[in-house]
Amino acid sequence: MATNNEIEFKQLLSKDHYQAIYDTYFLDTKPFSQTNYYIDTPNFDLKSHHSALRIRIKDDTYEMTLKVPAEIGLMEYNFDTKVEPKLNMLIKSQDLPQDILNQLLKMDVDVDDLIVLGALTTERIETEIHGNLLVLDKNQYLDFEDFELEYEVNEYNEGLIQFKSILNQFNINHEIPNNKVQRFFNRKHKLSDS
Repeated sequence: MATNNEIEFKQLLSKDHYQAIYDTYFLDTKPFSQTNYYIDTPNFDLKSHHSALRIRIKDDTYEMTLKVPAEIGLMEYNFDTKVEPKLNMLIKSQDLPQDILNQLLKMDVDVDDLIVLGALTTERIETEIHGNLLVLDKNQYLDFEDFELEYEVNEYNEGLIQFKSILNQFNINHEIPNNKVQRFFNRKHKLSDS
């Protein structure tokens, strides 16, 4: 198991800003693709706890991750898994790593109701700046596409200053967006309401 206290800053981008940042920082960097399968109960028990469970497929590897709020950022619980997710598939409690199961039970999540609710595919490019990870994402989900810049840091205050400096180069005002899983579920709700 790997646990990680994730501290990152995010910014949604227009397609033009995405291209400008790509041209500045990522021209010689090869993108890779990953797909996140989002898991929750039909009543969105995890979402109500500001938490998220996913299985990520990248390079034919499968990783299950639970993200829960931490004092600063999010605490991630990451495990390799053999579960091959499919839409509407039930996730059995015996398929959950023990540490993830324990966290879900602490939140009173009905672990017998976990289901794969959908997928988001990201074309991702990464580079290192100031000892931190700058990430440019093109996300596709539910017939929708968005663009996002992420900056994963070790230290919050210095990282925020650096991130805002990067945004200022492109005249972008920092607005904290919903995370990918929130955007995915917001889109899913919007489509189901129409």
